[in-house]
Amino acid sequence: MIIGLTGPNASGKGVVGEYLREKGFECFSLSDIIREEATKRGLDHSRINLIDVGNDLRTKYGPAVLAKRISEKVNGSNVVVDSIRNPHEVEQLKKSKEFILIGIEAPPEVRFRREVERGRVGAPKSLQEFIIQEEIENSKDELSQQLRKCMNMTDVVIVNNSTMDVLKRKIDQIIWKRPSWDEYFLKMSLLVAERSTCLRHHVGCVLVKEKRVLTTGYNGAPSGTKDCLKLGCLRDEKKIPSGERHEICRATHAEQNALIQACIHGISVEGGTMYCTHSPCILCAKMIVNARIKKFVTCGKYADQSFKELFDQVEIEFVVLPKPDTMINVLD
Repeated sequence: MIIGLTGPNASGKGVVGEYLREKGFECFSLSDIIREEATKRGLDHSRINLIDVGNDLRTKYGPAVLAKRISEKVNGSNVVVDSIRNPHEVEQLKKSKEFILIGIEAPPEVRFRREVERGRVGAPKSLQEFIIQEEIENSKDELSQQLRKCMNMTDVVIVNNSTMDVLKRKIDQIIWKRPSWDEYFLKMSLLVAERSTCLRHHVGCVLVKEKRVLTTGYNGAPSGTKDCLKLGCLRDEKKIPSGERHEICRATHAEQNALIQACIHGISVEGGTMYCTHSPCILCAKMIVNARIKKFVTCGKYADQSFKELFDQVEIEFVVLPKPDTMINVLD
């Protein structure tokens, strides 16, 4: 998810950005690019100077320049981009299907009080001066700041005129996304993988039937034997590439352990779905076929891809999804 933040001065965009950082989001600000440029030019970071520098950058390099420069830095799955002030910046960021623009608003009197409390360079001395300064951010020139137009492009607007707890609840309601069943069980497989004792790959598997978890498994040495955490990796010692010579390994694979647990407890897995952090090796694929698993869902790729032809022959549905967010996201 890429969240963009726009709104008038002192509305609370920075506070929202910091809260999203606590939630695991990587934070960027278009204003940081302007501040860097102002520093290069020997200017202080007063509001007027920053506005002038931002407008100058847009004039020289196009109205979307700040968004383009930020996009070059963005590589995470959960990102927040603050200080969006031009419609072309919005359009640039909306090229990502995961982008959502949030507008943060508050009454001028509330925002002026916050601005005074922040004590920034060049802060207005009166509410009237504060309001006059704001009009600079609502130019008719497409190369300048056009905050009102940005606010008209928002997907949702938050009025931040109450407590921090209220603001956090409003943000939580926006970013909280109920996972699909496939995402739900696949995310479980990532947790199961944390039990792995393999030094190369942490693999987790969850066996599900009719939306009910049957068994789980992770890759590691057979029960009661010394594992690779104590003995080291046998495959590394013999310099065996990943995906080859599966028989030379101390570990039982995650998919195998999930099927073995079903055998031990007398659970039928026929017609079930296997959720796994990685695609299966050919040995696991053969067992999956004979166990009559009908669907395999993964978010990762193992080096051995020979399972594909086998799955195609018996019509096992193979699904690759993006890796689920590893954060636990709940409304408190």
